[in-house]
Amino acid sequence: MRKEILLLLFLVLLSFKGHAQPKAVLTLDDNNFIVGKYLHILEDNSSKLSVFQALRSKNYVPNSSKVPNLGFTEGVFWVKLLLENQTPDSHYILQINQALLDEVTLYEFSADSILLRETSLGEKFNLNQRKYKDNYLLFDVNIPKGKQHIFLLKIISGEQILLPLQISTLDTALERNRNRDLLFGIYFGIIFVMMAYNFFIYFSVKDRSYLYYVFYIFAVGFTQAVLEGYTLKFLWPGNFWLASRSVYFSTSWVCISSIIFLRFFLHTKELAPKLDKFFQYIFLAFVVCVIANAIVVNSITHNFTQVIVGLVSFSLLITSLVIYRKGFRPAKFFLLAWIVLIIGIFVFVMKDAGILEANILTTYTLQIGSVIEVILLSFALADRINIFKKEKEETQAELIKVVSEQNVVLEEKVRIRTEELEEKNDELAVTLSDLKETQSQLLMVEKMASLGQLTAGIAHEINNPINFVSANIRPLKMDIADILDVLDKYDDIKYNDESIKTKLEEINSFKEQIDLDYVKTEINTLLAGIEDGAKRTAEIVKGLKNFSHLDESDIKLANVNTGIESTLVLLRSSIPENIAIDMELGDIPLIECYPGKLNQVIMNILNNAIQAMEKNKETLNHTLAISSFLKDEQVHICIEDTGVGMTKEVKDKVFDPFFTTKDVGEGTGLGMSIAFGIIESHQGAIEIDSVPGKGTKVTLKLPLKLRNDSNIN
Repeated sequence: MRKEILLLLFLVLLSFKGHAQPKAVLTLDDNNFIVGKYLHILEDNSSKLSVFQALRSKNYVPNSSKVPNLGFTEGVFWVKLLLENQTPDSHYILQINQALLDEVTLYEFSADSILLRETSLGEKFNLNQRKYKDNYLLFDVNIPKGKQHIFLLKIISGEQILLPLQISTLDTALERNRNRDLLFGIYFGIIFVMMAYNFFIYFSVKDRSYLYYVFYIFAVGFTQAVLEGYTLKFLWPGNFWLASRSVYFSTSWVCISSIIFLRFFLHTKELAPKLDKFFQYIFLAFVVCVIANAIVVNSITHNFTQVIVGLVSFSLLITSLVIYRKGFRPAKFFLLAWIVLIIGIFVFVMKDAGILEANILTTYTLQIGSVIEVILLSFALADRINIFKKEKEETQAELIKVVSEQNVVLEEKVRIRTEELEEKNDELAVTLSDLKETQSQLLMVEKMASLGQLTAGIAHEINNPINFVSANIRPLKMDIADILDVLDKYDDIKYNDESIKTKLEEINSFKEQIDLDYVKTEINTLLAGIEDGAKRTAEIVKGLKNFSHLDESDIKLANVNTGIESTLVLLRSSIPENIAIDMELGDIPLIECYPGKLNQVIMNILNNAIQAMEKNKETLNHTLAISSFLKDEQVHICIEDTGVGMTKEVKDKVFDPFFTTKDVGEGTGLGMSIAFGIIESHQGAIEIDSVPGKGTKVTLKLPLKLRNDSNIN
């Protein structure tokens, strides 16, 4: 609408002034010539006019302001300038003090409309390819003294088009731009210092207001860098997509960060809940805005962004005023800071409209306003800390007063409570003593249960060879008696006996009767069986001794493999025939340990494995795999069965005292708890991997040498 009104005003002026275009004249008196009032503007909504059609068009509208504001268009703007040079210098720079233009092409014609030069600049072209590596657009202009040239600018842009056009010598233009870079360097330095300062305070006080404020400051500085073309120059000189949308993204970022900072800093949720809800919707609107501009930039997304930005500016001002009127002191600084920024924006717009004279103050008023705003908001944060500090001191004083008043009551309550606690302590001492006695009894029950199982196994193991020996004794006696009878018959023979031949025949007949050769063989067999039974009995006794190590009450160097083998000897009778033993004991060094305690752990795990396999009726043939090896300076003992396995719930509780999966009366639930304590006291670890229905693998990890603080009960 603003654009249509402006064009209508231009047409009205034309009706009084005619269509003759005034010419701009370069003189020695003005080395920095602003040509805005000498421009004629043509809008080509169809974007189909050629350069010569645009040159000859009669539809140009004269411009009356120093800085034409063409607004936003999806078409093309043509800007015509008639320029005469009355100075001895022929080389000048036509500069557009605007960085956010997508594509600007300058056509330079002689007075008789001959095209002399064509130059294209803008965000669409890589900045590194420009002759003058500047944020703004600098075009070479060559007009001999006393000559007139016609300049035609073709402007295509997805942002709002402002045309602050000026002509100056090359040295003047470069010097002016260096001064501009210096001033913006100072500006960005102030922004960086304020960011670093508030970021440091955030880490000191852990107040998120400072962190949100740092994001806001960075967004403000970044937006200024975008508006002045520094991001195009240093960050994405050849990326047109980012360059054409960066102003919308950065503006949205400023508004979003300001909303977040305002809500947190001014406590809008508590002090202005309706406005806080409104800001949530605005926040979502900006998210939509960013997404829309990322997809396409057109008049709809442009106007939508402008409306939302204006709405946020007005809402921030109103919100800070409302909260300040409620007595929240930090809102005063926020309100003042926002008013200063709005004044800076207003002065900048008035300068661009030509109402105010362009000077260093009006040119950089936006940056000056934002710096003042940043400083005032820092003061607001500091004042907020002072308020919190004062409130904290008042609260502490109130607490001290309350505490003083309650001391007498509390002392009396403490006295009464102390007496109650003393009584409870006496009761707890008795309970603790009972618990210790009960624990000792339970531990003894577990040990007796293990001992009973061990004794039954040993009795069964010893009974087999003893029965074998007993069964061999009677036939051995009979065989020995037969041999003795033969010997007696030989003793009855006398050397002078005439019937010696007859007696020898009787003896031979008796030998055949008793089958003497078989008797000899049977005696050897019976003696071998008795010897084997004795060896098996000795082996069991030796295994029992190795298992128990009753004579070793101190830490010893022991062979873990020997303990495993002796334990298996004692458990041999309790292992069913359908369980195969797969034992792979590695060549491992001796370790420091309590051998008897360690054997107790191995016995418990092997017993659990055997019982788990007996419960797994789905598998007919089971395997009990036992292995040992050295890894990472630790001896590993792995016992893996093919039993019923454990669920995650059972596995999580397996080391808890009194937890058992056995039927009532079959176990105390202390076996694995005691085993865990023994391994932990050995400075080792127990790891369990189990799959329900598949089996369980228990891994013991034991260090080679114990630290001095080892203590096993």
